[in-house]
Amino acid sequence: AVARACVVFRRYTMSAGSSTTPKMDFRTYVFLFLTLSVCCNAFVCVVSSLPIPGFKATRAFLGLMTYRASLISALLGFLYRIGYSLKRPTSWRSLASLKQTIDPIVSSNGFQYSVYCFIFLPGRPVPTVLFPLATCAAYQAGTILNKHFGGTQIWQKTGAAKLFQHAQENMHRAMMTCATMEISMLPVVVMELLTPNRSPAKVFMLLNLLKKRYACVDNTVFRIKYTYYDAGYYHRQFWEMVGAKTAPVVRRLGPLRWVVEKGKNWFTGGKAGAKQK
Repeated sequence: AVARACVVFRRYTMSAGSSTTPKMDFRTYVFLFLTLSVCCNAFVCVVSSLPIPGFKATRAFLGLMTYRASLISALLGFLYRIGYSLKRPTSWRSLASLKQTIDPIVSSNGFQYSVYCFIFLPGRPVPTVLFPLATCAAYQAGTILNKHFGGTQIWQKTGAAKLFQHAQENMHRAMMTCATMEISMLPVVVMELLTPNRSPAKVFMLLNLLKKRYACVDNTVFRIKYTYYDAGYYHRQFWEMVGAKTAPVVRRLGPLRWVVEKGKNWFTGGKAGAKQK
């Protein structure tokens, strides 16, 4: 359906006097369909979670379905990228060769966001979970549309070109917000331990994921590249801010300060306080 709509859109814009646009290949169509699905379902999920009078059961059902549809769409996009980027090991019998093949995948944004999707897919819908995924998906969809329709009259006249340029210039702020939202889910799942929906496994998995995100050096997501820094940079910036705010309290903990420092060293891999490039 998305592919057909893109073809119609291209014909319309070209008939309006626009320059010839480059053709989309199969992978581009896949990413455009999945990223638009992430964004649209995330939007509906957020709207259905608003305290709108009436239709409570319908809104709850719609929120759950669109929440899971958004997560699954993002997950499929990340797995698709991993699938066609995966390189064959030089030797299936060598552990070193297998490790050399697997390590870049495990440390990639795509794999880590796939784990993020798996963590939050079960259970009740939490719309804020979708923010990082929808933001990255919007950047990917916008990049595709700008590449293939950026020279068309409709793209220019509707202000889409200026909106895309503004988004690109502020991508570092968007990625910082994404990192903040990812980390903010930790206290949420910890508080859930006090409810019937408690899941110690979810807390354990998210904590380890955030540890990996802290050290992530990947600066690509889906098929786009960050304009500044890598994913780990934004996570480290947030945790450094938390460390600076809580330092006076930690200093007053006495003997318990040793436990806090040990936990910090485990989470940061012994790189706490290291200067960022």
